Amino acid sequence: MRTHGLRVARVARTASRAGMKPIDRFGLDLKRVRFLPPLEVNEELFFVEESRKVLADNTFSLRAARFEAPCELRNRTIDVRFDRQNFGRVVVYFKAERMGEARPVDFIANDRPATKTAGAQT
Repeated sequence: MRTHGLRVARVARTASRAGMKPIDRFGLDLKRVRFLPPLEVNEELFFVEESRKVLADNTFSLRAARFEAPCELRNRTIDVRFDRQNFGRVVVYFKAERMGEARPVDFIANDRPATKTAGAQT
């Protein structure tokens, strides 16, 4: 790939101001770099964010798929965050507060009436 060669050449050349390669400059500051503790929500920092309108049935559409909001957000505008490459997780935010993860709508389960629980008297 041509862009890979350009990227390698850019990193390998000496910067005019600092007089050193970018990788060498990074190495000088490595002691000052603080890493995030390993948490499940760290990857959400790099997700794409889009606004969506929640319908009256508490669902919203994203990339031609219908999702259920994790809590009662009917007729409100929410922000959803997701990974473009791995569309497995969709996280819902309302007024900058994390509400939870949305689930794809299960049209089969939502079509069935509630069943009686085992041991219930008729």
